[in-house]
Order: sequence, then C-alpha cells, then structure tokens
Amino acid sequence: MKGSVEQASLSFILRDHDYKKLLERCGIAKRAADELNRRYGAGTVEISITDSYRNMREKIEPVFHIVENAYRAVSELGGTPVSNPVRGGTDGSRLSFMGLPCPNLGTGSHNHHGRFEFACAEEMELCSELLIRIAGIFAGTDDLK
Repeated sequence: MKGSVEQASLSFILRDHDYKKLLERCGIAKRAADELNRRYGAGTVEISITDSYRNMREKIEPVFHIVENAYRAVSELGGTPVSNPVRGGTDGSRLSFMGLPCPNLGTGSHNHHGRFEFACAEEMELCSELLIRIAGIFAGTDDLK
C-alpha cells in the first residue's frame, strides 16, 4: 500500500487452492472497484488482475500415476514417501499448465524464500538418485541405477 494526496495504490496477492474460489475472490475485488466507481465517479478506482500461477492439482490428478511412481521410487531407495500437497511452485505450475505435469519433489532445499534458505548436498544427491529411479520406472527398466 502506498499513497499521496493525489493518488493511492494497493497491491495484493489473491491465492486459493481451489480455482473456482480464486475466481470468486477476483470477482469480489472487481465488484468492490465497480461499487467505488459508482459512488465516486468513473475512473476513481482502476483494477488490474494478473494470473501468476495456479494450483497444479487439476493437472496432476488426471495423471496421478506419476506421483505414485515417485512414491514407489522413494520406497525402493529405502525412504518413506511423505506427501504435503501445496499449491505448486511457479516453475512446476507453469510447466504443468503447458502440458508437462510436474509434481513437486524434494530437492534438498530448506527454508525457502527466507534468509535461512539452504540446500543440503547429501539430500540433493538423494534427489538425483530418485530422479534416475523414476526414469527407470517410467521406461519400464527398473534396473537403472
């Protein structure tokens, strides 16, 4: 939020795991702008809504076997699959909506987007092994190592 005597602006991020609910939130913002323009004159409020990225769930669910393959690969490497559904990262969401479904996988990074963000080399190495195992499952050659 910032402003002066002549002008004020407000920017915020609308997010929701459910796309229909997100559209409803956008509608509320648009109706608020319309009402303010009705009360105080056309052009009093200008609204601009820009999509950045959406929840990729709708793109992952139809091909959920790719997530199941990741679970299998984690198990085969001696781990226990843990799933914490998130809305999706920018890259994975963008690629998913471009036709390449990309569920999020652990990469060895922690504390994302903060001053204590770091990557663990050992976990990154495990991620590489996981990707090789997933490729083997996908190719039908489970002996890829």
